[in-house]
Amino acid sequence: MNTMTQHGHLYAVSLGPGDPGLVTLRAKGVLEEADTIWYPATRRTDGGITSVALEILQDIGLDEQKFRCMELPMSRQRDGASRVYDRTWSFLLDQLLQGQRVAVVTVGDAGMYSTLTPLIEHASDVGMAYSIVAGVPAFLAAGAAAGVPLVCHSDRLTVLAMAESTVEIERALDEGGTVVVMKLSTLRHELGAWLETTSAEILYAEKVGMEGEFMTSEKEVLRNRTIPYFSLLICSRNGSQR
Repeated sequence: MNTMTQHGHLYAVSLGPGDPGLVTLRAKGVLEEADTIWYPATRRTDGGITSVALEILQDIGLDEQKFRCMELPMSRQRDGASRVYDRTWSFLLDQLLQGQRVAVVTVGDAGMYSTLTPLIEHASDVGMAYSIVAGVPAFLAAGAAAGVPLVCHSDRLTVLAMAESTVEIERALDEGGTVVVMKLSTLRHELGAWLETTSAEILYAEKVGMEGEFMTSEKEVLRNRTIPYFSLLICSRNGSQR
């Protein structure tokens, strides 16, 4: 936060994992008061765009005239993405300097591996006022939907994202507790072989709260399954994943 109160205010708003019912009252209130609402989208191979965030916004009954699309690349090559974020920030800053309340939204939680982090950093760098509105992360929603307590008592919880190798998962499991692997698709080519050898119990979830939601604790089911971007794995050796 800063003291540039004569200018506008940037709100990084979390929408939760996909179910419109998991958008918090705080998030909806901020979005209703915002002058503009920017949502992330990616371009499909057919030239169209896709945006889970837009679908959530439409479902919760907001004024669509306030919607603005920011096309962001979902790539691990950050050079090109950095240029896109810089360009997007210039649009946001123009509105903020006019005193507007600008909301940018993200699926999941804006403080956890979020597409909004570079924009928050830009706001901080120039001393622009901003707030982060918390939301429900997908792994918490997945555990709740499956009726699985993720941790209890003094259990450790480790969260990994875009892991380079299943070796990272085993190392985290060696430290005890429950391990959550977000953005599991980076391991899609070695996941099947690892599941055949690991002693950990697992809960796999994809598209939590969205159309096409799928969850299973059966390793065999995942052997030949295509792992999408919106996927995660919860695993433990302590017998808590049932």
